[in-house]
Amino acid sequence: MAPVSSLAGILGLSVVSGVNLYLSVLAVGLAERFHWVAGLPPELQILGHPAVLITAGLLCLLEFFADKIPFVTVIWDGLHTFIRPIGGALLALGAAGHLHPTVQVLAMLAGGTIALGAHGTKMGVRVLAHSTPEPAAHSLISLAEDAGVIGLLALVYTHPYVAIPVLAAIILAILLMLPMLFRILQFMLAGFKGRIMAWVKQPGRSDVPLWAELAILEFDPSGSGRVVRAFARRVKGTTRLKEGYLAHTKNRWFFLHHGLFKSKAILMDEGPDDPVRIDRGTMWDSLVFLKNGKPQVFFVPKDWSHMFTDSKTPP
Repeated sequence: MAPVSSLAGILGLSVVSGVNLYLSVLAVGLAERFHWVAGLPPELQILGHPAVLITAGLLCLLEFFADKIPFVTVIWDGLHTFIRPIGGALLALGAAGHLHPTVQVLAMLAGGTIALGAHGTKMGVRVLAHSTPEPAAHSLISLAEDAGVIGLLALVYTHPYVAIPVLAAIILAILLMLPMLFRILQFMLAGFKGRIMAWVKQPGRSDVPLWAELAILEFDPSGSGRVVRAFARRVKGTTRLKEGYLAHTKNRWFFLHHGLFKSKAILMDEGPDDPVRIDRGTMWDSLVFLKNGKPQVFFVPKDWSHMFTDSKTPP
Protein backbone atom coordinates (compact mmCIF):
# COMPACT_ATOMS: atom_id res chain seq x y z
CA MET A 1 0.00 0.00 0.00
CA ALA A 2 1.16 3.54 -0.71
CA PRO A 3 2.11 5.73 2.27
CA VAL A 4 -0.98 7.91 1.79
CA SER A 5 -3.26 4.87 1.69
CA SER A 6 -1.59 3.45 4.79
CA LEU A 7 -2.02 6.71 6.70
CA ALA A 8 -5.65 6.98 5.63
CA GLY A 9 -6.28 3.39 6.72
CA ILE A 10 -4.67 3.90 10.14
CA LEU A 11 -6.53 7.13 10.87
CA GLY A 12 -9.81 5.95 9.37
CA LEU A 13 -9.94 2.67 11.27
CA SER A 14 -9.03 4.49 14.49
CA VAL A 15 -11.89 6.98 14.14
CA VAL A 16 -14.63 4.54 13.11
CA SER A 17 -13.61 2.03 15.80
CA GLY A 18 -14.41 4.62 18.45
CA VAL A 19 -17.90 5.06 16.99
CA ASN A 20 -18.91 1.47 16.20
CA LEU A 21 -16.15 -1.13 16.49
CA TYR A 22 -18.22 -4.14 15.44
CA LEU A 23 -19.62 -2.46 12.33
CA SER A 24 -16.09 -1.38 11.38
CA VAL A 25 -14.75 -4.93 11.67
CA LEU A 26 -17.75 -6.32 9.78
CA ALA A 27 -17.47 -3.74 6.96
CA VAL A 28 -13.74 -4.25 6.42
CA GLY A 29 -14.14 -8.03 6.69
CA LEU A 30 -16.90 -8.09 4.07
CA ALA A 31 -14.85 -5.82 1.80
CA GLU A 32 -11.95 -8.27 2.07
CA ARG A 33 -14.16 -11.34 1.67
CA PHE A 34 -15.86 -10.11 -1.50
CA HIS A 35 -12.78 -8.33 -2.90
CA TRP A 36 -14.31 -4.87 -2.74
CA VAL A 37 -10.94 -3.61 -1.51
CA ALA A 38 -7.56 -4.80 -2.77
CA GLY A 39 -4.17 -4.65 -1.15
CA LEU A 40 -5.12 -4.86 2.54
CA PRO A 41 -2.23 -5.83 4.84
CA PRO A 42 -2.24 -9.54 5.81
CA GLU A 43 -3.05 -8.54 9.39
CA LEU A 44 -6.40 -7.10 8.21
CA GLN A 45 -7.18 -9.86 5.74
CA ILE A 46 -8.04 -12.10 8.69
CA LEU A 47 -11.16 -9.96 9.19
CA GLY A 48 -12.64 -11.71 6.15
CA HIS A 49 -12.57 -15.11 7.89
CA PRO A 50 -16.09 -16.56 8.31
CA ALA A 51 -15.70 -16.92 12.11
CA VAL A 52 -14.73 -13.25 12.44
CA LEU A 53 -17.57 -12.15 10.16
CA ILE A 54 -20.17 -14.17 12.08
CA THR A 55 -18.97 -12.91 15.46
CA ALA A 56 -18.76 -9.30 14.27
CA GLY A 57 -22.19 -9.61 12.66
CA LEU A 58 -23.85 -10.88 15.85
CA LEU A 59 -22.21 -8.18 17.99
CA CYS A 60 -23.11 -5.55 15.40
CA LEU A 61 -26.74 -6.70 15.50
CA LEU A 62 -26.73 -6.50 19.30
CA GLU A 63 -25.27 -2.99 19.20
CA PHE A 64 -27.79 -1.95 16.54
CA PHE A 65 -30.67 -2.53 18.97
CA ALA A 66 -28.86 -1.42 22.15
CA ASP A 67 -27.90 1.83 20.45
CA LYS A 68 -31.53 2.79 19.82
CA ILE A 69 -32.79 2.76 23.43
CA PRO A 70 -32.16 6.04 25.33
CA PHE A 71 -31.09 4.67 28.71
CA VAL A 72 -29.52 1.43 27.45
CA THR A 73 -27.24 3.27 25.02
CA VAL A 74 -25.57 5.19 27.86
CA ILE A 75 -24.80 1.94 29.71
CA TRP A 76 -23.66 0.27 26.48
CA ASP A 77 -21.28 3.11 25.67
CA GLY A 78 -19.97 3.09 29.22
CA LEU A 79 -19.13 -0.62 28.96
CA HIS A 80 -17.30 0.01 25.67
CA THR A 81 -15.05 2.74 27.07
CA PHE A 82 -12.22 0.19 27.18
CA ILE A 83 -13.30 -2.13 24.35
CA ARG A 84 -13.40 0.43 21.52
CA PRO A 85 -9.98 2.02 22.18
CA ILE A 86 -8.35 -1.44 22.37
CA GLY A 87 -10.10 -2.43 19.14
CA GLY A 88 -9.01 0.80 17.49
CA ALA A 89 -5.40 0.22 18.55
CA LEU A 90 -5.42 -3.33 17.15
CA LEU A 91 -7.01 -2.31 13.86
CA ALA A 92 -4.52 0.56 13.47
CA LEU A 93 -1.71 -1.89 14.19
CA GLY A 94 -3.11 -4.20 11.52
CA ALA A 95 -3.32 -1.35 9.00
CA ALA A 96 0.36 -0.64 9.67
CA GLY A 97 1.36 -4.31 9.60
CA HIS A 98 3.54 -3.93 6.49
CA LEU A 99 5.41 -0.90 7.84
CA HIS A 100 8.51 -0.57 10.05
CA PRO A 101 8.02 -1.89 13.63
CA THR A 102 8.54 1.62 15.02
CA VAL A 103 5.72 2.90 12.83
CA GLN A 104 3.55 0.00 13.94
CA VAL A 105 3.99 0.93 17.59
CA LEU A 106 3.21 4.58 16.87
CA ALA A 107 0.16 3.56 14.84
CA MET A 108 -1.12 1.38 17.69
CA LEU A 109 -0.71 4.18 20.24
CA ALA A 110 -2.33 6.75 17.95
CA GLY A 111 -5.13 4.33 17.05
CA GLY A 112 -6.08 3.71 20.66
CA THR A 113 -5.95 7.40 21.51
CA ILE A 114 -8.00 8.50 18.51
CA ALA A 115 -10.54 5.71 19.08
CA LEU A 116 -10.88 6.79 22.71
CA GLY A 117 -11.47 10.39 21.60
CA ALA A 118 -14.07 9.32 19.02
CA HIS A 119 -15.77 7.11 21.59
CA GLY A 120 -15.83 9.95 24.12
CA THR A 121 -17.31 12.30 21.52
CA LYS A 122 -20.01 9.80 20.65
CA MET A 123 -20.80 9.21 24.31
CA GLY A 124 -20.91 12.96 24.90
CA VAL A 125 -23.40 13.49 22.09
CA ARG A 126 -25.56 10.69 23.47
CA VAL A 127 -25.50 12.12 27.00
CA LEU A 128 -26.62 15.51 25.68
CA ALA A 129 -29.31 13.80 23.61
CA HIS A 130 -30.43 11.92 26.72
CA SER A 131 -32.22 15.11 27.78
CA THR A 132 -34.56 14.33 24.86
CA PRO A 133 -35.30 10.69 25.65
CA GLU A 134 -37.60 9.95 22.69
CA PRO A 135 -36.46 6.67 21.06
CA ALA A 136 -36.91 8.19 17.59
CA ALA A 137 -34.27 10.85 18.26
CA HIS A 138 -31.75 8.27 19.47
CA SER A 139 -32.54 6.00 16.53
CA LEU A 140 -31.83 8.80 14.06
CA ILE A 141 -28.53 9.62 15.79
CA SER A 142 -27.54 5.95 15.78
CA LEU A 143 -28.40 5.51 12.11
CA ALA A 144 -26.41 8.64 11.24
CA GLU A 145 -23.41 7.22 13.13
CA ASP A 146 -23.66 3.89 11.30
CA ALA A 147 -23.93 5.63 7.93
CA GLY A 148 -20.93 7.78 8.85
CA VAL A 149 -18.85 4.69 9.67
CA ILE A 150 -19.66 3.04 6.33
CA GLY A 151 -19.19 6.27 4.37
CA LEU A 152 -15.86 7.08 6.01
CA LEU A 153 -14.49 3.58 5.42
CA ALA A 154 -15.57 3.74 1.76
CA LEU A 155 -13.83 7.11 1.41
CA VAL A 156 -10.64 5.81 3.08
CA TYR A 157 -10.26 2.85 0.74
CA THR A 158 -11.41 4.51 -2.49
CA HIS A 159 -10.16 8.11 -2.20
CA PRO A 160 -7.41 8.21 0.45
CA TYR A 161 -6.18 11.65 -0.66
CA VAL A 162 -9.64 13.07 0.05
CA ALA A 163 -10.05 11.02 3.24
CA ILE A 164 -6.94 12.37 4.98
CA PRO A 165 -8.08 16.03 5.24
CA VAL A 166 -11.56 14.85 6.23
CA LEU A 167 -10.08 12.69 8.98
CA ALA A 168 -7.79 15.51 10.08
CA ALA A 169 -10.84 17.78 10.46
CA ILE A 170 -12.65 15.11 12.51
CA ILE A 171 -9.64 14.62 14.81
CA LEU A 172 -9.31 18.39 15.24
CA ALA A 173 -12.99 18.60 16.19
CA ILE A 174 -12.46 15.85 18.77
CA LEU A 175 -9.54 17.80 20.27
CA LEU A 176 -11.66 20.95 20.48
CA MET A 177 -14.34 18.98 22.32
CA LEU A 178 -11.97 17.69 25.00
CA PRO A 179 -13.15 20.16 27.69
CA MET A 180 -16.74 19.08 27.05
CA LEU A 181 -15.71 15.43 27.16
CA PHE A 182 -14.12 15.88 30.59
CA ARG A 183 -17.30 17.52 31.86
CA ILE A 184 -19.38 14.68 30.44
CA LEU A 185 -17.16 12.09 32.13
CA GLN A 186 -17.48 13.92 35.45
CA PHE A 187 -21.24 14.18 34.93
CA MET A 188 -21.64 10.47 34.21
CA LEU A 189 -19.49 9.41 37.16
CA ALA A 190 -21.56 11.67 39.44
CA GLY A 191 -24.75 10.10 38.08
CA PHE A 192 -23.64 6.51 38.63
CA LYS A 193 -22.23 7.30 42.07
CA GLY A 194 -25.36 9.23 43.01
CA ARG A 195 -27.63 6.36 41.97
CA ILE A 196 -25.70 3.96 44.25
CA MET A 197 -25.20 6.36 47.15
CA ALA A 198 -28.90 7.26 47.18
CA TRP A 199 -29.49 3.80 48.65
CA VAL A 200 -26.67 4.13 51.18
CA LYS A 201 -26.15 7.72 52.31
CA GLN A 202 -27.80 11.04 51.58
CA PRO A 203 -25.29 13.91 51.50
CA GLY A 204 -25.95 17.17 53.33
CA ARG A 205 -24.46 20.55 54.06
CA SER A 206 -21.28 18.99 55.46
CA ASP A 207 -20.52 17.57 51.99
CA VAL A 208 -20.48 21.01 50.32
CA PRO A 209 -16.87 22.02 49.51
CA LEU A 210 -15.22 24.98 51.21
CA TRP A 211 -15.07 27.16 48.09
CA ALA A 212 -18.86 26.91 47.69
CA GLU A 213 -19.49 27.66 51.36
CA LEU A 214 -17.31 30.76 51.19
CA ALA A 215 -19.11 31.94 48.07
CA ILE A 216 -22.49 31.41 49.74
CA LEU A 217 -21.47 33.57 52.71
CA GLU A 218 -21.12 36.53 50.33
CA PHE A 219 -24.87 36.33 49.68
CA ASP A 220 -26.05 35.04 53.04
CA PRO A 221 -23.74 35.55 56.05
CA SER A 222 -25.92 33.23 58.13
CA GLY A 223 -25.22 30.34 55.75
CA SER A 224 -28.52 28.70 56.66
CA GLY A 225 -29.99 28.11 53.22
CA ARG A 226 -30.20 24.88 51.24
CA VAL A 227 -27.32 23.79 48.96
CA VAL A 228 -27.37 20.98 46.39
CA ARG A 229 -24.86 19.68 43.86
CA ALA A 230 -25.98 20.25 40.27
CA PHE A 231 -24.89 20.25 36.63
CA ALA A 232 -26.07 22.95 34.25
CA ARG A 233 -28.03 21.49 31.37
CA ARG A 234 -29.40 24.63 29.75
CA VAL A 235 -28.36 27.68 31.73
CA LYS A 236 -27.53 31.12 30.39
CA GLY A 237 -24.11 32.29 31.50
CA THR A 238 -22.33 28.94 31.72
CA THR A 239 -21.35 25.94 29.60
CA ARG A 240 -23.23 22.68 29.16
CA LEU A 241 -22.84 20.23 32.07
CA LYS A 242 -20.84 22.68 34.16
CA GLU A 243 -20.60 21.34 37.70
CA GLY A 244 -21.53 23.57 40.61
CA TYR A 245 -23.92 24.03 43.53
CA LEU A 246 -27.43 25.43 43.65
CA ALA A 247 -27.97 27.50 46.79
CA HIS A 248 -31.17 28.99 48.19
CA THR A 249 -30.79 32.11 50.34
CA LYS A 250 -33.05 35.07 50.97
CA ASN A 251 -35.86 33.67 48.82
CA ARG A 252 -33.61 33.40 45.76
CA TRP A 253 -31.80 30.57 44.04
CA PHE A 254 -28.37 30.98 42.47
CA PHE A 255 -25.89 28.62 40.82
CA LEU A 256 -22.28 28.68 42.03
CA HIS A 257 -19.49 27.35 39.85
CA HIS A 258 -15.76 27.76 39.37
CA GLY A 259 -14.63 30.45 36.95
CA LEU A 260 -11.13 30.84 35.55
CA PHE A 261 -9.75 32.56 38.65
CA LYS A 262 -12.63 32.60 41.15
CA SER A 263 -16.10 31.26 41.77
CA LYS A 264 -19.05 32.77 39.93
CA ALA A 265 -22.75 32.98 40.74
CA ILE A 266 -25.72 32.98 38.36
CA LEU A 267 -28.85 34.36 40.01
CA MET A 268 -32.35 33.06 39.29
CA ASP A 269 -35.60 34.94 39.78
CA GLU A 270 -37.00 35.31 43.26
CA GLY A 271 -39.50 32.58 43.88
CA PRO A 272 -40.69 29.64 45.97
CA ASP A 273 -38.55 27.34 48.05
CA ASP A 274 -38.61 24.65 45.35
CA PRO A 275 -38.00 24.89 41.57
CA VAL A 276 -40.92 25.60 39.27
CA ARG A 277 -40.69 22.01 38.01
CA ILE A 278 -39.02 18.78 39.12
CA ASP A 279 -38.71 15.86 36.69
CA ARG A 280 -37.66 12.60 38.35
CA GLY A 281 -35.35 10.35 36.34
CA THR A 282 -33.50 7.08 36.77
CA MET A 283 -29.97 8.47 37.08
CA TRP A 284 -30.58 12.21 37.51
CA ASP A 285 -33.42 14.57 38.41
CA SER A 286 -34.07 17.64 36.27
CA LEU A 287 -34.80 20.93 38.05
CA VAL A 288 -36.28 23.88 36.20
CA PHE A 289 -35.87 27.42 37.53
CA LEU A 290 -36.71 30.76 35.95
CA LYS A 291 -34.53 33.70 35.02
CA ASN A 292 -36.24 36.66 33.38
CA GLY A 293 -39.12 34.32 32.65
CA LYS A 294 -36.93 31.80 30.77
CA PRO A 295 -36.38 28.23 32.01
CA GLN A 296 -32.97 27.35 33.44
CA VAL A 297 -32.51 23.57 33.64
CA PHE A 298 -30.15 21.66 35.95
CA PHE A 299 -29.34 17.99 36.49
CA VAL A 300 -29.09 16.82 40.13
CA PRO A 301 -27.58 13.42 41.10
CA LYS A 302 -30.02 11.09 42.82
CA ASP A 303 -28.21 11.20 46.17
CA TRP A 304 -28.84 14.97 46.38
CA SER A 305 -32.46 14.91 45.15
CA HIS A 306 -33.87 14.38 48.65
CA MET A 307 -33.46 18.16 49.08
CA PHE A 308 -36.57 18.71 46.94
CA THR A 309 -40.18 17.64 47.29
CA ASP A 310 -42.40 16.43 44.49
CA SER A 311 -44.98 19.18 45.02
CA LYS A 312 -43.99 20.89 41.78
CA THR A 313 -43.82 17.76 39.65
CA PRO A 314 -46.43 17.85 36.88
CA PRO A 315 -49.06 15.11 36.95
